[in-house]
Formats: sequence, structure tokens, C-alpha cells
Amino acid sequence: MASTTDYPEHPDNESLAPADISDLSVPNWLVEVNSYQLVRDTFSQLPLMVAIYSLEGVLISVNEEFTQILGWTTADLVTHDVLAACYPDPSTCQQVRAWMLGGQYGWQSIPTHTRSAQVIETLWSYIRLPDGSGIACGQNISILHQAQMALLETTERYALLIMGINDGVWDWDLHTNEVYYSPRWKVLLGYQEDELGQTLEEWVNRIHPQDVERVKLNLTLHVQGQTPHFQQEYRIRHKNGQYRWALSRGQVLRDQYGQAYRMAGSLTDQTEHRMAETQLLHDALHDLLTGLPNRALLLDRLGQALRHARRRATYHFALLFIDIDRFKVINDSLGHSSGDQLLIEFTHRLQQYLRPDDTIARVGGDEFVILLDDLSELDDALIVAQRLVSAFQAPFIVRGQSFFATASVGVHLKSDLNQPADEYIRNADIAMYRAKVAGGNRYVIFQPEMHATLRERMQLENSLYQALEKQELCVYYQPIYSLNNNQLKGFEALIRWQHPVEGLIRPDKFIPIAEETGLIIPIGAYVLWHACQQMQQWYEQFPDLNLVLSVNVSARQLSQPHLVDTVFETLTRTGLAPEKLQLEITETTVVENPDAAMQTLLKLKQQQIRLAMDDFGTGYSSLGYLSRLPIDVLKIDRCFVKDIEHNENSLEIIRAILGIAQGLRLTVVAEGIETEFQAQQLRELGCPVGQGYYFSVPLDVAATTQLIRDYSEVETVAGN
Repeated sequence: MASTTDYPEHPDNESLAPADISDLSVPNWLVEVNSYQLVRDTFSQLPLMVAIYSLEGVLISVNEEFTQILGWTTADLVTHDVLAACYPDPSTCQQVRAWMLGGQYGWQSIPTHTRSAQVIETLWSYIRLPDGSGIACGQNISILHQAQMALLETTERYALLIMGINDGVWDWDLHTNEVYYSPRWKVLLGYQEDELGQTLEEWVNRIHPQDVERVKLNLTLHVQGQTPHFQQEYRIRHKNGQYRWALSRGQVLRDQYGQAYRMAGSLTDQTEHRMAETQLLHDALHDLLTGLPNRALLLDRLGQALRHARRRATYHFALLFIDIDRFKVINDSLGHSSGDQLLIEFTHRLQQYLRPDDTIARVGGDEFVILLDDLSELDDALIVAQRLVSAFQAPFIVRGQSFFATASVGVHLKSDLNQPADEYIRNADIAMYRAKVAGGNRYVIFQPEMHATLRERMQLENSLYQALEKQELCVYYQPIYSLNNNQLKGFEALIRWQHPVEGLIRPDKFIPIAEETGLIIPIGAYVLWHACQQMQQWYEQFPDLNLVLSVNVSARQLSQPHLVDTVFETLTRTGLAPEKLQLEITETTVVENPDAAMQTLLKLKQQQIRLAMDDFGTGYSSLGYLSRLPIDVLKIDRCFVKDIEHNENSLEIIRAILGIAQGLRLTVVAEGIETEFQAQQLRELGCPVGQGYYFSVPLDVAATTQLIRDYSEVETVAGN
């Protein structure tokens, strides 16, 4: 074994001088001075870590690069097991020593600890010399390793991103024309990984024929640098044969000369988004309940019809504005859910009588507008209007129940083509209102002079609201007499409006408005209260009276759930006996919602309140249905009484009503008697009671009081 004293002094390169290796087998070639000088000079020039080790795998000497990177000098080799310090894990250290002794010529990458305990990535190669010793050459590859790890991390992140995002990714090599399609790109079109090739045609050939040229053009423009990026929405064929909406985005990469050599982008499935947009657009232009076009879509189509008519004189169109008669009453009675179902059934019936190209729009709660487009003749619109009116004579079936719902129709024929579309709708609405005022269940053609009528109606409506507050409404009383002996039987309370400017306004002018606006509810309560209060005062003033007070109840009132409570409270507060009050309801009012009406009428009947069916013979009730109603009186409508002189049918109808009443043990009252002949005819037919102008016009409180006084005096004299 050679010792350190065998080595010459080299103060300028101490790091290469070997440590005390007296116990080691030193390579003979290293002992030679000339060889040492050669080794020193060679190793010092290498940009590598160099370590010389013995036959036993013990480090003997290291160069400056080794010292700079790992921190260990040749002198440290005497006092430290540097190899063990570099590889503190015994198994790792053993593996390194095995590589050293085995002469591992290939490069081995391994984490190595520095003297300062920092771990760096190193790359080593071990050269075994003929005498058994060796040289270890190493590099610090930490930066390279970090770069490789960063690249690997980036690659993994990119791969995860490609797999994780909902979009498909494509990468187009413009030189080879090959395209990479990510697995997600293929899945979006229904394909497995191995089902598509890498050609551009795999993409382009699946684009919808109406879209493909636009997509190719925009791709070309971007590749040529004429657009900053590529973005295109189009339809692409799925594997199942259906087309789906897709959005492709892309960006090219250019070389130093500005030439595009690569383009990458994404594919987004837009089908659900498109469907949502389509649904939103549909909802914006259609009624959610019925699915019909709404006012916005109607105006658009009406605008198109106007433009067609301006270009062609023979192009005809018309508008029908339809409103369901007494729908508010039906809706209040049935409840909104059943009311909605009635609207749907109403829609279905409309559709049965119209052409597929006609537009039916719902423009309000129970308001519909029909655009009859491209008519052969304008008069065809009137034929359609009459058919619709007739179609609503049949009842509607809603949740197993039968309901009658007629319609009022306003017709506006093509006229002034310079009018805006909404003016056409307004005019048809005005005509519809005229039909409703006339009693509904009919159509009316718009005339320009109707605008003045509408203005009057609006003024009247505004004044009616104020009339309640200012107490301009008053109750009049029409006497009811026995036709046999002219005995006074009672009074019918009738509302009148004492307008400060217009004077006395008849109820047929403002009651329809009250029905539409809902004012009939407070007006009805007002009449009931004042009439009962006045009747009780007359009973107190004339104790021997035996009269009945009749008060009309509208369909709107009958549908109110608190009607019974209102009546009971009124009787209690005024003191009027229940049997002295008679409530009059119309036949059509009961038929509109028979179940609810029956319950209300039974509750009233249980309290001894008398019930009368007004306008009998003008509605739809059957005899079987009539027999179940808890009524006491049938009132013959004035239309039959008026025609009794000239119409044999009216005479027979009255005779039939009297027969029905006798069979059901009901009292009969004839309304609208105006002549002696009518009164005499009714007497001969056996009608017991009547009222009308022949006996007396409706009277105010003072005149009625005087009538009662005179009648009482006559009765007193007759009794004596």
C-alpha cells in the first residue's frame, strides 16, 4: 500500500492529492509522477465531477468540480465516509458501490446529497480500470431534471386538461394535413377512440351541407391571416345520423415568415344551448298556458300582412278579436286551475275552425286575436266569425263538468293600410266591446264611429268609480202586483245612477261596465244594504204590510265565496226578516257553474230567504236541472211578454213555462208588462203575478212611500 508521502507536493491543486490511503490498494498508474501530472491536468479541465476510487470502492481523490458541486474535498476523504454521506440510504449507497466496482459505463441518474444536505439530481458513469480501481464521472443535472419534470408536469397537466374539459380539442398540421382529434372530440360526435382517422375530411365531411362552405371559408381566411382568430357555429353530423350544433374556435401558429404551419382549437357542443335559446325565443313570442302566439308575434305577422297588402291590392286579411263572455265569473267560480283548463279547451275549439296558416294569438286573460291571412274575399272573415260564434253554443267539458262559455267577436276588415298594426288590434277590440255590450254571443264589424263610443265608455267607467265614492248611486223600486186583483205583492230593487252632469243613467248603460271591472260587487252590496234598510223602515212605518223585497244578484256576486255571509250580515244589521227578502238570479248565471251555485243557493234557502230565477226561458237549463234548484219563483223574461201580441210562439212558450211552474209548485212573475192587452193575456193564461210600466215605472223612495201609504189606506177601507 502506498502512503500519502509517496506523492509529490502540489500546493496549487491540493484537491486532487489523494488522502491517506495507506490501507488501500492504490493504482500503480496513479503513483507515477508523470501519470499523476497527466491525470491532474486532464481532470482539472473536465466540466465534470471526477472521483478516483480504489479497488475496494473507496474514494481516493476528487477534482474541483466535485468539490464545488458536492462540497467535499480530497482532504475530507480521510476523515469522512464521503460516499456514505452522499448516499445516506444504505441500500442506495450499496447500489452505487456495486456500480463502481462493476464498472457501469452507462449513465446512471440518482439523487445525491451535498455536504450542506441539499439533494441534487446527478448523472454518473463508472469506469473500471484493468487493475481494479476506477474513475467516477458525474454531472449536476438538477436544472435539466427540473426542466424535464416541469415539462412532464406540463404534459400531464395538458393531458388531464384535454381529458377533463367538456370540449373536444383538435390540432391540425398544415404541412401534412393531418389532424389530431382528442378523445372528447370524438365522443361528442358519438365515436370511440379508434373509429376516426386523422384527416381533415373526418371533420369537414360531417358538417351540414348548408354550413360547410361557410366553415371552410372562415378557416381559409384565418389561415391566410385575414382574421385574428377562427370561430364558427355550425351543424355537424353525429354518429346516429342527427345533426348537432357545434362551436369551433381555433388559432394558427406562424413561422418567422408569417406562414401558418399549425392550427389548434376546440369543439364545443352547442346543441343544448341552441335548444335553450330556441325555447327562450319561443317563450318570448308565445303564451305559456296555451302555446299560442302572443301579442308580440301577432304584431309581427300582422305587419307582414300589411306589407303584403300594400304590394298587392288583391291581398285580403282580417282580424277577429274574441273575448269569452262572463269568463271572470266562471274563473272565480271554478278556481284559476279550472279556468286555465277552460282557456285551453277554448283554444282547441278555435283551432278546429281555422286554417293551419291562420294565426291565433292570446293577448290577454280571456282575449284572443285571430289573423285571417290571404283571404279570397273579405266577406270570408264574416263567415268565419259566425262559425266561431256558433261553435261556442256547445258546452265545454272541464274536469268532467259541463260549462257554457259563449264569445263576443269584433271584426276588423282590411281598410287603411297606413294604420299601424296595433291600431288594427285596437279597432277589433272596440268592435268586440260593442258585441259584448249588445249581450255577447255575437260578432260586430268595426266602424270608425265606434271610437267615439269607446271614449264615452271610458269616461263612463271613470265616472262610475267616482259614483260609489260620491254616493251618486240610488235605489229605485218597481211595484209587483197580483194580476188577478191588483194586490201589491212587493218591490224589485233597481239601481239608478244620478250623474251630476248626465242626469239619471239607466242601469243597462253602466251595469255591463260594472260587471267587467268588478265594481258590481260593491254596487250589489250597496243595493242590498240600502234596499233592506229601506224595506225595514217601511215595515216599521206600516206594520200591516205583507210585501217581499226582490234584489238582483249578478253572476259575479254569486261566484263570491262570501256572498252568503254578506246577506246574513245585512239582514241582521237592518232587522229585516229573511222571509221578506227574495234574491233573483239569472238562468245563465246558475248554468255557468251549477255546483257552486247550488251550494250557495242551498245555504240561502236554509235561512228562509226566497229565491227567484230571472229571465227564465232565455238560457240553457234543462227541466231536470231546474227541478233540483231550491227556487221559489220563475220570472218570465220580458222578450216573451213583449211579443205576446204578434208572436204565437211567445204565447206558447209562456204557456209552457206556466205549466212547468205548476208542476214544480213554483210561483210565476211576468216581467215587462206594458199594455192592458199583455196583462189580460197573461191573466187568461193563468199567470198570477206581474210587473212593468203598465203598472208603474220604478219609483224613488219618496214616491214608493206614498204608493205604500195610498195602498195601505185602500186596504184599510176595504177591510172595514
